Parts: sequence; C-alpha cells; structure tokens
Amino acid sequence: MTDHGLAPWTDDLSARERVREVATTLTKPRSVEWVREEAQVSAWQTAKDELEMLVEFGQIQAVDGDDGHTKYAPNYQLRYFTELTELINTHTRADLREEVAAIQDDIDEWKADFGVESRDELESTLTDDDLDSTAIRDRNRVLRQWERYEDNKRLLKHVFALYGSAYEPNSGPNDLSN
Repeated sequence: MTDHGLAPWTDDLSARERVREVATTLTKPRSVEWVREEAQVSAWQTAKDELEMLVEFGQIQAVDGDDGHTKYAPNYQLRYFTELTELINTHTRADLREEVAAIQDDIDEWKADFGVESRDELESTLTDDDLDSTAIRDRNRVLRQWERYEDNKRLLKHVFALYGSAYEPNSGPNDLSN
C-alpha cells in the first residue's frame, strides 16, 4: 500500500483505467510521474503509454514543460464542446433562457450594489482608501463569480447558436431543409 492508501475509486480499475481517470480530469499540465503517482500505478512506462494513447485520440494534449520534459494537459476544446453537448442534451431552450436571465439578475444586482457598470469598473475600486479588508474580500468574491457568469453567458450563447442544428428531431444527413 502507498503512503496515500488505496482510495475507493481505484478498487475496480486497472492501472491503465486509473491513468485515464486522472489524465482526463487534469486542470493544468502535469508530468508522467505526477499522473503515475496520482493514479497509484507502479510502472512509469504504463502511465507513459496510456498518456500517449490519450494524446493520439485527442483526449489530452502533450505540451513542452518548463523543465524541457513533456507534460500532459487538458484538451480544452474537447472539454468545451463536451460541455456544450451536455447542455444541449440535458436542458430545454426555456431552461437555458431562464439561466441567462438569472445570471443577468445577479450581475444587475452587483452593478446596483457597488454603483458600477462593469466588472472592470468594480475591480478598479479594490484600491479605494475607504474599503476595509472585509469589503475588499467581498468584492474579490463577487469579481470571481462575475467572471464565471460572463464565461457561462458566452457558453450559453454558443449553445443557443448550435441548439437548433444539434437537436432538431428531423435533421439528419439526408434532410436538406435545415
């Protein structure tokens, strides 16, 4: 048993499956050794072979690391399109429109609460002399959430653009009407 102990997620998975699980959830570039340790795989070559296969199939990407060694990073395009597909397949247009309205409600509330017109304008108030550390932390929290909401709105804009062609029940390879 390793220092970490065997986590429950490893119980029914082979070494290669564990490498895939770790590699497909990366959030930043990582070395073979890092993935090997996280996946609790004893053979470095097994981890390397599996990572190279994932690169070949476009699941992750190989990038040059700061140390001159190859690192393995998320395939952000694939993740983005997977998220688009998930939203299209699990939500109606009405649900998604309501989500956009809810996001905008929160943004409008922040604009009113802080007397600003944009996220950048709110950020510029962080150095105001009359703010204490609690107020600055509150604004930082709102800024992070506001940024996530703007990202979500961009994502939803793309979902709306693709929704019809991706979800038309009658569309298919022989349907030229769409």
